[in-house]
Amino acid sequence: MRSNVFLSVLLSALIAFSTVSFAQEGSVPGLQVRNLFVTEIEEGAAVEQAASEVSQTVLNEALFFDASAMAYLGENQNAFESLVGLLNDNATGFELAIAGFTALPEQASQVVTIAILMFPEDANEIYNIALQMQVISEEDALLAVINAGVDPSTLTATAAGAAGNTFSPLGVGTGAAGAGGGDTTISAN
Repeated sequence: MRSNVFLSVLLSALIAFSTVSFAQEGSVPGLQVRNLFVTEIEEGAAVEQAASEVSQTVLNEALFFDASAMAYLGENQNAFESLVGLLNDNATGFELAIAGFTALPEQASQVVTIAILMFPEDANEIYNIALQMQVISEEDALLAVINAGVDPSTLTATAAGAAGNTFSPLGVGTGAAGAGGGDTTISAN
């Protein structure tokens, strides 16, 4: 009896979790596009052909994205198609951005914007990896983020990203009276 109750609770929890997980996955444009892309490949299409067909279908039928995103994707259709082709091996915005910077180094701004449009919840990670890989200037990265419709004040730059605060916190300097770096005066010793 106890094992049946336990099994029922466990099964209910798994069903609830999978429903929530599926609902969240269904609202991410990049995952929706990836599902179309993977389906095309499973039906026998080559990667390039599947990327072309899926990107064209998304644009023609205005699928998954709002109007401003559709306009940007239409203006940058070649970069969008290239990034769709990378979705087979890259299922997150972070992974897609890294692969995109490698495949399209001359189009880093478009990679940032399109990766954020596809995976908006990964905007901060995409912004930071662009800065860390030094494929784009901080100003261009901010413009790319704005093009994706993200408020740049919501971004937090990592230390390795070389962005964010440009000032030193109080207490950093030479001297520090043996405290490991606080006082900015030079010791007379």
